[in-house]
Amino acid sequence: MNHAYSYTNRQNDEFEYQRLSQYHIKLAAIMHNHNQFKACLILCDWALASMIKALYIHKYHSVHPPKELTMNVILPLVHTDTEPGLDIALFIGTMQHMSSLADYPHDQPIELNNIEKLLQRTEEILDELTTRLKDDSSE
Repeated sequence: MNHAYSYTNRQNDEFEYQRLSQYHIKLAAIMHNHNQFKACLILCDWALASMIKALYIHKYHSVHPPKELTMNVILPLVHTDTEPGLDIALFIGTMQHMSSLADYPHDQPIELNNIEKLLQRTEEILDELTTRLKDDSSE
């Protein structure tokens, strides 16, 4: 395999995962606006997962990110010398858990205010991670 070819593939895959992440978060906002809170949660989780896969491709120069994103995968990707990343990793893990529960009926309804905060925090994390990817790419 040609080195330039594999580098181009990695860049394309990284970009596609970033784009997919933005697509999911836009859909999450639409679902939120239509009071589809479970769908909003799932889409937030998908957006975060796509961004983590973009980071994985970027950091490890791999075109095959893992299908299952465990804390062992997530934490090294969001951790930097200046940002510990534990809060981001825990938030991503929480969103994974909450979106997996979205398939099952709950006794307690999901509160609008809480979903709004989760959507907002997801958007903040995606912006931060996108900035990191852009900064790393320009070096």
